[in-house]
Amino acid sequence: MVIKKENLKNNEQTSVRYLNLFRLLLSFFFFSIIFKKFGSIVGITYTLDIARFIASLYLAISLLVWIISLFTKKHTLFIGLFALILDLPFIISLTLLFNGLENGWALLPVITIGSFSILNHKSFSIFTMPLLATTLLLVLPYVLKLNYSHIHLSTIFLYALIYFGIALVGIRQSQAYNLSLLLTQRQKKRISNLSRINELIIDQINSGVVVFNREYNIVQINKIAQGIVRSQTDKKLPMPLIKSIVATPKDKKEFKTTLFGDDILVKIVTLEEQANTRLLIIDQQSELNKKSQQIELANLGQLSATIAHEIRNPLAAIYSASELLNESDAIKDEDKELTDIIIHQVKRSNRIIEDVLLMSKNHIANQKTFDIIEKITRFKTSYCQQNEIDPNQIMLDFREKLARVTFDGSHLSQLLWNLTENAFKHGTNNKVIIKVFKDRNHTVVDILNEGQAFDAIVEDNLFTPFFTTHTQGTGLGLFICREMCKSNNAKLEYLREEPFHVFRLHFSTT
Repeated sequence: MVIKKENLKNNEQTSVRYLNLFRLLLSFFFFSIIFKKFGSIVGITYTLDIARFIASLYLAISLLVWIISLFTKKHTLFIGLFALILDLPFIISLTLLFNGLENGWALLPVITIGSFSILNHKSFSIFTMPLLATTLLLVLPYVLKLNYSHIHLSTIFLYALIYFGIALVGIRQSQAYNLSLLLTQRQKKRISNLSRINELIIDQINSGVVVFNREYNIVQINKIAQGIVRSQTDKKLPMPLIKSIVATPKDKKEFKTTLFGDDILVKIVTLEEQANTRLLIIDQQSELNKKSQQIELANLGQLSATIAHEIRNPLAAIYSASELLNESDAIKDEDKELTDIIIHQVKRSNRIIEDVLLMSKNHIANQKTFDIIEKITRFKTSYCQQNEIDPNQIMLDFREKLARVTFDGSHLSQLLWNLTENAFKHGTNNKVIIKVFKDRNHTVVDILNEGQAFDAIVEDNLFTPFFTTHTQGTGLGLFICREMCKSNNAKLEYLREEPFHVFRLHFSTT
C-alpha cells in the first residue's frame, strides 16, 4: 500500500485539483440562480429562502476547499474525499430546491460518486456513496418540506441504479488503472536496474564506449572514453571526432584519427538502420601498443624461462670444471687468468639467468606488517658487510620514528638491494641516500644518488624490460622491482630532483 500511494500521489493530487475547480464552478452556478436576472435567463426560479442559504454555504465551502488545496499538499487526498462526501447533500438539496429533479439534475451526483470510487481505492465505496445519494433523494424532500408527491419511487430507483452502476464502473476502472500504473512503475524500476547494470558492465570494458545520437550528443559514455574524448553525457562529441565520423564512408566501420594529440582507433557500430543512436568503440594507439607489448613479454618470458633452465645445467658443469682447473697445481699462471675469466663470466651469466627466471614467474606476495625503518637499518648493515663498503656511503634520513607498512619481506629486501645497487652503479659520488617520510596516507621511501640527468628516451624506458644503458646490465632489474611493487599494492616511480636521481616507493600506511 505504501508503494502504491507513492506511485499514485501525483496523479491523485492533480485529479483532486480538477474536482475542486469543478465544485467551485458548480457551486457558483447554484449561487447565481439566487439572483432573479440570472434565474430568468436559465429559466429557473426559487421560492424558499433556505435555497439562498444552502447555495451561499456551498459556494463558501467550495471556495475554502479550493484555497486549502492550493497551499496544502500533504493531506490533499483526504480533504478531497471529505469534500466529495459533503458534495452529495448540497447538490441533491439544491437540485430539489430548484426543482432540478424534473430537469435531470439528479445526474449531477454521478460525477461525485464516480470520482470518490476512483480516488478511494476501496471496494466498500461501491455501496457507501450510491447508498448515501439514494437515501438523500428519499429523505431530503421531507426534511426540506417539499412537495414531491408526483415523483414516483421508480424514478428514485432508476437514479439509484445509475449511482450504483457508476460506482461499480469507477472502482473497476480505479483497480485496473492502479494495477496498470503499478506494473508500469515496476517496469520502470526493472529498466532502471538493467540500465544501471549496463552502465557497470560498460565501465568494466577495457575500451572506450560512447553512445551518441544524430545530433552527435553523447547519450552514454564510460570512464575510459571520458578520458579520451574529454566529454561527458549530454555534451557533444569533440569536433575533430565528428569530422572524422562524417568523412568516413558508410561501408567503412573503422578509422584512425588524432584527438588531443593522441592517436586513436575508432570502430563505428550502427545498432539499426533507422536507429537514432550509434556506438563508438575507442582505443588509444598507445594502450593497444602496451597490450601488444605485454603479450609479447609474456610469450618472451615463457620462452626465456625454458631456455634459462636448459642453459643452467651446462653452465654449472663449466663452472665446476673451471674451479677444478683453477685449483690444479699443473696449470700455468697465464692459464689461471683464463680460468678466472671463465668463472667470472659464468657467474655473470648465472645472474642474467636468475633475472630472466625472476621476470618470468608470478611475484605472489606473502605480506606481513612491519616497521620499515627497522628493516632499512638492518638492510644497510647487511649490504655494507657483503659489499665491503664504508657505512658512511649509505646515509639514512628518517623523518619518522615509526613507519609500519604491509609488504612481502623478501620482496622488500630485493627491492632495496636492486635500487641501492643501481644507485651506486649510476651515481657520481659513490654515495646513496635513503629517506623515509609520510605523505598523507602513504609512507614514502626515496633512494637518491647524485648524477647527470637522463636523456628523455632513457627516462621514458627506465622500467621497460631489457632496456639498459650499462654494458654489464640485463635491463630487467627495474622492471622486476616495479612488478614486485604491483604485487604488494605499492608504487615505484622515478623523479628528477636536481642534482639527484630519485626512485620513490609509495607504501600504504597501516
